[in-house]
Amino acid sequence: MNKIVESYKQKLASEDGWVLKRGAQLRIALCYPNVYSIGMANLGFQAMYELFNNIPEVSCERVFLPDSPRGSSPSVSEGVVSTSALPDGRATDSRHRRKRSLPYGRASATEFSRNSSGYDALPSDHPTRATRAGNPVGRATAPIDEMREYERLGSPLLSLESQTPVRDFDVIAFSISFETDYVHMTRMLHMSGLPLWSKDRTERDPLIVMGGAASFLNPEPIAEFTDVIGVGEGEILGPKLVDAILETESKDELLLRLARDGRGFYVPSFYFVSYSDDGTVSAYTPTEEGVPARVGRAISAENPKEGSLRRAIRREQTEIIAQLKRDEVFAPSTSIFAPQAEMGDRFLVEISRGCSQGCRFCWAGYNYWPPRVVPARDILAKAKAWRVKTDKIGLVSTAVCDHPEISEILQGLRAMDYRISVSSLRLDQISDELLDALVESKDQQIAVAPETGSDRLRRVINKNLTNDEIVDICGAVFDRGMLTIKLYLMVGLPTETDEDLQEMIKLVERIKDRMLEAGKRFGRAGKIIPSLNGFVPKPNTPFQWEALCEEKELKRRLKWVCKNLARIPNVEVRAMSARIAHEQALFSSGDRRIAPVIEAMARLKGDLKAALRETGLDPSFHTSRARSHDEILPWEIVDAGLGRPFMEREHGRAHEAQSTAPCPSVNQCTRCGVCPTTWLAEAPPALIQLKAFATSATTTSANA
Repeated sequence: MNKIVESYKQKLASEDGWVLKRGAQLRIALCYPNVYSIGMANLGFQAMYELFNNIPEVSCERVFLPDSPRGSSPSVSEGVVSTSALPDGRATDSRHRRKRSLPYGRASATEFSRNSSGYDALPSDHPTRATRAGNPVGRATAPIDEMREYERLGSPLLSLESQTPVRDFDVIAFSISFETDYVHMTRMLHMSGLPLWSKDRTERDPLIVMGGAASFLNPEPIAEFTDVIGVGEGEILGPKLVDAILETESKDELLLRLARDGRGFYVPSFYFVSYSDDGTVSAYTPTEEGVPARVGRAISAENPKEGSLRRAIRREQTEIIAQLKRDEVFAPSTSIFAPQAEMGDRFLVEISRGCSQGCRFCWAGYNYWPPRVVPARDILAKAKAWRVKTDKIGLVSTAVCDHPEISEILQGLRAMDYRISVSSLRLDQISDELLDALVESKDQQIAVAPETGSDRLRRVINKNLTNDEIVDICGAVFDRGMLTIKLYLMVGLPTETDEDLQEMIKLVERIKDRMLEAGKRFGRAGKIIPSLNGFVPKPNTPFQWEALCEEKELKRRLKWVCKNLARIPNVEVRAMSARIAHEQALFSSGDRRIAPVIEAMARLKGDLKAALRETGLDPSFHTSRARSHDEILPWEIVDAGLGRPFMEREHGRAHEAQSTAPCPSVNQCTRCGVCPTTWLAEAPPALIQLKAFATSATTTSANA
C-alpha cells in the first residue's frame, strides 16, 4: 500500500466522528497549514469542518501539511513537490484533469448522500493504539514520514478522508491562525500542483479561500495568493460563502457578489494598492463599481455580550437574561476525537470569545471585541454528549473566569466527573471554586501571565496588577498543592528598560520562594517555568504603531534574562529566539510586497535570509520602523470596527503609563466603536451595554 495512504488510514482508524459524504454538490478541501497533530487541536478548524458538513449540499474533507519526523521543511519548486517530483519534471495543469461540467470547477449535481463510513478500527494491540480509561490515546511508534513519501513519489497533495488530490476539489479553504503558517500555505498550494498567484489561476481551478484569525488580523502578505478572504468569524461566513457559490454561475460573478456585500468577504483582486515615495501605503482603490473602500468584519451576534449578561445576572433581571440567552449558540468544540492530536485525549470547548481587559499588546483581545460568551446551558449540553468518550475537558477562552456563569459551568462539569483544565488564567480572576476543580482534576500545572516584572511597565500595557498581588495569587495556587506554575513573560515591550528586566528576575525569585514555602507542607517542591517571548507589535492593537526591538538588542535582552533566571533553583526557562520574533513581525505587519518573500521561503526550505537576499526586500521597513498616526496601515483595508481615535488615545496613554477601564466597565458602548459598527446596531436598547458598574478609583476611564 502507498505509505501516504497507509498513514492517512491509520489516522482515520484512530479517530471517532469524521465524515465522508459521497455525491455532494460542492466539495470543500479544508486545509490547516501545519501538521495533523497541531491542526486537530485547533477549535476553529474543527468547527468549520462541522459547519460545512452540516450543510446537505457540501462535502468537506481535511488536508494538512504532511508529517515529517525529520523536522525539516519541505522543498518545493513552482507547481511541484521537488525538482523531480513529477514524471516529466513540469508542474501539473489541473485544468486538464478536471472533468466537472459546472463553472469554475464546481462538482456536477449528483444524488446527495451522506456517508459516515470509516475504516475498520485498529486492534487494541496495534502499535498505533493504546488505551487509557477505554479511550485510544496512543501514538504511532514508528510514524511514517509523509513528506518524504510525497517527495519520493511525486504525488499531489491528498485529502485525509478519501485521499483525493486537493486540486480536484471545488473550494480549497485555508484556516490560518498564525502568520508564520503563511509559508506552509504556500507549500501546500505548490504541492497541490496549482498556480500560487491568484492572477495565474483560471475559471477551472478551485476557488482559494482564506479564513481564520489571521484573516482579519492582516491578510495582506498573502492577499495575492487568495481569491477571497473571509473577514470575521466562520460560523457566520461559512454558510454565506456556500450560498453564494451555489447561487452564482461563474467565478467572476461569485467574487463580485462577495466583494459587494461590504462585510465579511475581501476580494484582493478588486483593489489596487498604491504607494507613496517613502514606501508607505498611499491608498486602496476599488477597481469595480459597488466594491466598498474597506471591508467590514462579520461577527456572531447570537452570543450574549459578556458585560450585559453579567450585569443582568447580578441585578436578577430575568427577562433580560432570557432575551440574551434566547438563541441556541454555536460553541466551537471538538467534533472529531483524535487521539494523535495535541491534547487529543480531552474534549475542548470554547466558552467565551474576546477579553474585556484591553491589554494593549493583545490582538486576541481587541480583534474579538466585543467580548461574548457561550451560555452555560450550551456548554454543558455538549460536555454531556462527549462524556462517554473522555473524562477530560479543556475550557478554551482568553479569560476563563470572566464568564458570568463560570460557577454554573464548573458545578455542572464536576457533577459529570470531568477532569477540568483551562487554557490560561487571568491572575486577578482565579477563584477558589476553579482551584478546587483543578485540584480535583489532578492538574499539577497552571499557566498565568504576569507579562513583565515591573509594576510601571504593567501599567504601560494596561495590565493592572502589582508584583505583590501576583505573588499572593501564586501563593494561593501553591497552597492548594499545585506547585508548578508557568509564567508567560515578554521582553522588548515599548518603554522597557534594563531596570524592568531586573524587576522580572526579582519577581520570579519571589514566586519561587513562595512555592518552596508551600512545598514544605506537602513534602515536595515544584517548578517555576518562565516562558519568554519577544514582544511583536500586532495589527489592530494600540501598539500597532510601535517598532519591534532591533534583533541584536532583543537577542541581548533575552539572553540576559535567560542567564539570570537559569541561576535560580527550581526555575526552568523557556525562550523564543529573537529571529523568530522578527520573522513573525514581518508577516504580521507587512503588506502585499511580502508575498514574493513568502513564495521564496517555500522554495528555499524556510530560509528567510536567503529569501530576503533573492527578493531584495528590506525587512526593517516593516518591522523596525515606528509608524506615524498619519500613516495608512496595510491591514486597515479590513475594518475591525475599532475607531482610530480610540486606538490613538490608547497608544498615547500607554506612553504615559496610564491604565484604562475594562470594556464592560465603561458608561457608553460607543467608546471604541465596535458595538455599533459590527455587532448589534439594530438591537433593542436594553441589550446594548447596560449601565456600567462603578469603576475602581485607581482606574481611569478612557472617556476621562
